[in-house]
Amino acid sequence: MRLPCFRYPAAGLAARVALSATATAAPSPCAALSFTDVTTSSGAGHGYQLSGVLTQIKKATAGVACGDYDADGWPDLYIVAGDLGTNVLLRNQGDGTFLDEAAAAGVAITGEMGSGPVFADWDGDGDLDLFIGGIVITPPRMFRNEGDGTFADITGQTGVQVTNSTVSTAFGDYNNDDHLDLLMTHWGHQEGPGHLWRNNGDGTFAEVDSLVGLIGLSAATGEDWTLTGNFADVNNDGWMDILLASDFRTSRIYHNNGDGTFTNVTDPLVITDQNGMGGTIADYDKDGDLDWYVTSILGGQFGGNRMYNNPGNGLFTDSTDATGTRDGQFGWGATFGDFNNDSWADIYTVNGWFNASWQADSARLFLADGNGLTFTEVAGSAACADTGQGRGVVAFDYDRDGDLDLFLNNHSGPSVLYRNEDGNTNHWLTVKLTAPGPNTEQIGARVYATSGGATQMCEIRAGSNYVSQNPAEAHFGLGTVTTVDLLEVHWTDGQVTSLANVPADQYLALSRPDPPGLDAPLPVPPRDLAAPDLQLLGTHPNPFQDEVSVRLSVHTPSMVRFSVYTTSGRRVHHAERFLETGNATLRWSGRDSQGRPAAAGVYWFEVRTQKTRVRGKLVHIPTG
Repeated sequence: MRLPCFRYPAAGLAARVALSATATAAPSPCAALSFTDVTTSSGAGHGYQLSGVLTQIKKATAGVACGDYDADGWPDLYIVAGDLGTNVLLRNQGDGTFLDEAAAAGVAITGEMGSGPVFADWDGDGDLDLFIGGIVITPPRMFRNEGDGTFADITGQTGVQVTNSTVSTAFGDYNNDDHLDLLMTHWGHQEGPGHLWRNNGDGTFAEVDSLVGLIGLSAATGEDWTLTGNFADVNNDGWMDILLASDFRTSRIYHNNGDGTFTNVTDPLVITDQNGMGGTIADYDKDGDLDWYVTSILGGQFGGNRMYNNPGNGLFTDSTDATGTRDGQFGWGATFGDFNNDSWADIYTVNGWFNASWQADSARLFLADGNGLTFTEVAGSAACADTGQGRGVVAFDYDRDGDLDLFLNNHSGPSVLYRNEDGNTNHWLTVKLTAPGPNTEQIGARVYATSGGATQMCEIRAGSNYVSQNPAEAHFGLGTVTTVDLLEVHWTDGQVTSLANVPADQYLALSRPDPPGLDAPLPVPPRDLAAPDLQLLGTHPNPFQDEVSVRLSVHTPSMVRFSVYTTSGRRVHHAERFLETGNATLRWSGRDSQGRPAAAGVYWFEVRTQKTRVRGKLVHIPTG
């Protein structure tokens, strides 16, 4: 069974969408949008080169991750270089330039065919770890952020073993246990396991494709052509669904059943992209649900990109021609973003291929016309029509001036950084969410900004644009509006934070409040302090039906108090016991203190000693 939807409180979404249908945020007077190429001055021009004959898979890949790995408030970049170069970790210096810290950080990988890196805090300790895919003979690598500017290669400890090429990667919490799970794509192989990996909460991952029903990805001949995977809640039920942009008519939609499994709901009469490459997700028409844009190939028998509009049920309709977004030539990475801050999401795509027909394709910028229906292509006039072999793309405010800049990750040539010169003539708001672990960046949370009578929505994601990612933050263009009337954050634990009259033109960092009834969390101790009394190793199974186990490593013999709370703060279970040093297990049967079955839903648990406490989230799905 599905758990009750926790995305929207009563009288929330319906009222906002109804209002949005008749009013829009005040747009600015029409002004030209323009970018400046600052690649050289910024130090960001690192490219991707491969040795030997360029096979199809070698022509297709590259990669860049974007995130604030050193937690200084400035977004950084990690770029794979191919086996003819050395990967770089570009630390944003806050002055418009980047400095390569890869060697000092321990991630200056040389001689490998990396692809699709991603920053995500998969171990829940508050800093961004690094995943790097690989093609041909290069396996994936997983690096733990040590919190001191360095990374440790812990691939062998994670249980993640893949022999197929791993092109793109995304992280998201598909089972609502607050741990970030891993989604990979593997182009050019016979279909097999290794796409979805469940985070066990103890530093390891388990492959679960068949277990959860993530099957039927391939063409009739059995090949796996997946290229870009993403987690997104496309039917607004509070569970992360999976969208796969895949080659040769194999793009797929998998709805999350809310019980740890997925159902393939792809309608082949609607999902008609012939060569799905990249994908980007946003609510471009402001109707309260997430739409999906997929890049493909245009020319001859190839039908171009697709705009899949979401009517609210996560099944989509084809709005490509209605929106005017078909022509992306040989498309790869794509990203939604409000580049002129007029409150409407635009689209930027990169492209190119190694033959005469597509060798010098120019990138596309589809600027929203402000009606929620159509777009106009303006890359040439906006001075961002790069003609390199584009693969990845990042939309991020690298200089923190309030408008979205562009980083283009090119194959067989230098990458390009375009600085946005005119987006900040309008007003804006950027929101960054944080929470106690495990899901410290609140991947899957939603932020709603209502201003001028219209509501924008952004789902926080650690997803893939194709071999590339945007930082996990919400950026809202506001037009001429100087105040957000209502800002709502729907946290992943079901809580809602509402802020009225939020001033525009700021970078706003918000921390998730504790569930009602719980004390404030203890700060995470620095790594060089003595170990706490105990450490949380994980929960299993989670979601659970009849009983859940909370696994601990006890460092000091201690009296332990184990409590379970509803999200409203009501305690439903409490037990105390003395635990000796070593591994220990606490269990909850899904019943309250009177022995009555607890309702289906999300619960918080806390294990506490005199000086240490750990917390986590449980999802209860009773049998029957």
